[in-house]
Amino acid sequence: MYVRDLVREVVAEHAAHELPLVDSLRKLDDDRVIRTLTGRGRKREPLGFGYAELAALVTPVVWLVLDQAARRTVDAAMESATARGRAGMRRLLRRTGTRAPAAPDRELAGLEPAELALVRRHILERAAERGIGLREAEALADSVVARIATGEGEQPAVADGPAAPPAPDAPRPPDVA
Repeated sequence: MYVRDLVREVVAEHAAHELPLVDSLRKLDDDRVIRTLTGRGRKREPLGFGYAELAALVTPVVWLVLDQAARRTVDAAMESATARGRAGMRRLLRRTGTRAPAAPDRELAGLEPAELALVRRHILERAAERGIGLREAEALADSVVARIATGEGEQPAVADGPAAPPAPDAPRPPDVA
């Protein structure tokens, strides 16, 4: 289950008015979204506002906590091996003059109950920092944890090959002449 997809589902349920913001952020890579929501790398803007100021309460709370959880699930040794591989790939691509492929979207995979409890606690803490009431924060946290625990919203696997033939007892479409 991708972080960005889970964020959109939760925001649609709890703060539908923030969906245009979420949809515009989904066009960015994960690292850029995090920089935008945390205000790091913010350029000086003449009007004094941007995504960070427009970001309503629920979107940054959920996205930042889930991103942090997704990062934690990656094994540190795997991360360093990947970083070394990427550095070598960047050097190779620089020599050939092509751009490096975008980093894959972050995924949440198989969080343990203790990790789910930590996600819940972090959402409650961030929500309190943003001025979200306790009831709303608990509903938000419970919704996120339930979706992760049940795998709700997970996309079905897409087959690489041709579509499987229909079951013999499946209804068939009428023949078109």
